[in-house]
Amino acid sequence: MTSALRHMRSLWGRWWMLPGGIPLAYLAFVVAKGDTRVEHVVMAGIACGFAYASPRSKRFFADVWPYLAVGIGYDAVRYPRKLLVGADRVMGCGLRNAELALFPAGPGQTWQDFAQAHAHPVLDLIFAVPYAIFAYLALIYAAYLYFVDRPRMRHYLWAFAIGNYISFAMWLVVPTAPPWYLRAHGCTIDMASLPSPAGLARVDALFGISYFHDFYSRASSVFGAMPSMHCAYPVLGLLTAWKAATWKTRPIHLLYTAVMFMAAVYLDHHWILDAIAGWLVALVSVVLAKRLLARFDPGSPPSEPGTAQGG
Repeated sequence: MTSALRHMRSLWGRWWMLPGGIPLAYLAFVVAKGDTRVEHVVMAGIACGFAYASPRSKRFFADVWPYLAVGIGYDAVRYPRKLLVGADRVMGCGLRNAELALFPAGPGQTWQDFAQAHAHPVLDLIFAVPYAIFAYLALIYAAYLYFVDRPRMRHYLWAFAIGNYISFAMWLVVPTAPPWYLRAHGCTIDMASLPSPAGLARVDALFGISYFHDFYSRASSVFGAMPSMHCAYPVLGLLTAWKAATWKTRPIHLLYTAVMFMAAVYLDHHWILDAIAGWLVALVSVVLAKRLLARFDPGSPPSEPGTAQGG
């Protein structure tokens, strides 16, 4: 047995192959498919580095693994999607009709219709902010919790991972066309349609950039509007922080939740039903993550009131 192998086994025991093996296996898969991108190589390298460098880096890797797992899952879900999702299974105008029945903005008008008819550059900029930073903010928030409340960080990140994997499953089971798609293409579902930044294209045009166009061009699929994970992410933070948060920090979580909901509708990315589904996914994920940690990490339960700083 080589010294490197002994070192890895001393860190992880009989499971020593899994921490680095999973990202490396996915890297090998995308290489074989001819779909390799720089981030695939970087992610595998970072994962192996932290997983095997030292006991301290191993602990850090174990804490942040759920975030890495989401990255792999988000990229990988495009492959079963090609096999399982066909035009006949995508919810399109039926969902718009449900939206009109439940949340009409006026006769034959959804709130998304109303927003596009009353779009304004100031509102575009305000609502572009949460959409521009939502994924990064989740990582920054987890980093903050890493230093001030490690148990809550684990609760948040495991809920984050569970919620995203629930969404991946829903994308396959109930594929849904977003509002902008029906506005652009009508009720006909075309599986070859390209992703769009929708209302965020106005922000690109305003500044003469292509940030949102480039970001959404990498989307796994057009037909993944339900659930809205944009709306789920703020609720994950809200629910995992509820007991530890103070009167100063809890309103921040509530404001972020409200602004993201309005942004999702205003920017033509989601139906209100998508947002509600996202909130429910977040609730289920927080409960499941708490039970998971209680069972497999009993020495590190989610934070209770007064045990750490609010946030």
